[in-house]
Amino acid sequence: MMTEFEYDAFVVYNPYGKDQEFVSLMTRVLSSPPYNLRLYVPWTDDADDCFEAVATAENLEKRCKKVLVVISAASLESDLFHFQLKLAHSMSPGARSRKVIPIRLDAIEVPAVIRFTTSCDYYKKELRVFVWDRLHAAFMDSDYAFKSRVSKSVSLPEKRKLPDLIPTSSPLKRVRSWWRLKASVA
Repeated sequence: MMTEFEYDAFVVYNPYGKDQEFVSLMTRVLSSPPYNLRLYVPWTDDADDCFEAVATAENLEKRCKKVLVVISAASLESDLFHFQLKLAHSMSPGARSRKVIPIRLDAIEVPAVIRFTTSCDYYKKELRVFVWDRLHAAFMDSDYAFKSRVSKSVSLPEKRKLPDLIPTSSPLKRVRSWWRLKASVA
């Protein structure tokens, strides 16, 4: 069942200081051509002033395909930031659907919940040129691209025969088979 999302990404950030400035810049860049992404930015896209946990959970789950997490020293001090981050991570445990995309504004450690994901490092001035393209690439349907590459590759025969023995020029000279590795120490 394919779900059609209203937005491409939910933006988790601290709405004060340089985080807000970066999110404004990111929204302008990614919402315009050639990227044309639809970003849900809390505090600007909400109709009412109050920001409830239930509304956050619903927006993350039902309205947005992915989550952009803007990480800075100020955001790590915010309880609401940590709540939204853990909520986003809980919807994609193990990052199998690659739902959470971290963007670092400072040279600080990524929160432990998403430490295993690759982040876009905006704080590195020499890499800023590539950040927007990397973020856009994260929205591409990776399963479709992978399947199309695999289907275009050379097809393998149905039954593959593996050799029973390793050639004698191998460093492991006394290996009897691939499945029972019995090597003697020289």
